[in-house]
Amino acid sequence: MIAGPVAEQVFGVRMALLRSWTMFSAIGLGVIDVSFQIRRPDGALVPLDRFEMLGASRDGRLKWIGSREELASVIGRLCKAAGQGADIRVRARQATRGGWEVIHTDAENACNG
Repeated sequence: MIAGPVAEQVFGVRMALLRSWTMFSAIGLGVIDVSFQIRRPDGALVPLDRFEMLGASRDGRLKWIGSREELASVIGRLCKAAGQGADIRVRARQATRGGWEVIHTDAENACNG
């Protein structure tokens, strides 16, 4: 189980005998892993719970963010709920066949976009 991925990824060896490995093939493909932070009045960044901020169920539609469009919608809703002048930072990556692709860094306020 370990030899196949190690042989291919570390040594570049592909053999029918050793099973290859792909990060995401179908089920997880496109899924977005995201975390949010909000800046408090004292300047500190603290984790933001999207479910709590939006009054959403943890097992509802907001549980899975499946596209960049959905992510943009959630960000817009969070910024609106937080009010004018809110500073929300978003760190997001999307599952691709080659691994995780960063689609949003927390370098800038997502509410300014």
